[in-house]
Amino acid sequence: MNWKTIETVSIVNTEGVTENIHIQHDGNFYKIQNEFGNMSFEFDISSGFNFADTLQAIITSDINNEITQFLNKQDARDSQGSNDYVNGTPSQVGLFENVKSINNKNNGLNIKLNKTSKKITK
Repeated sequence: MNWKTIETVSIVNTEGVTENIHIQHDGNFYKIQNEFGNMSFEFDISSGFNFADTLQAIITSDINNEITQFLNKQDARDSQGSNDYVNGTPSQVGLFENVKSINNKNNGLNIKLNKTSKKITK
């Protein structure tokens, strides 16, 4: 098989080290391979789509839970009359420290969604 790399994605592993993951295609199948070549997954388009859809749903759910927990902690603290951060920035905010790269990957979708529309006057 003649694999062609169509995308390289940088991820941070459990040790905090950045690793490049190559997404490859041979015309019929896809392959995800780490930069060292010692781990890879090969799959057809249908099972790859199902995998990507499932992974996105899992991660989206985790992010939504983190946001909900963070907001609930903020609400609980605010209801006690304390608006000041006691120990600096809450740890949950670190989830979004790399938003710029996320936004670049989705072609600025976050910016487009957060823009306010013009007010319509009668």
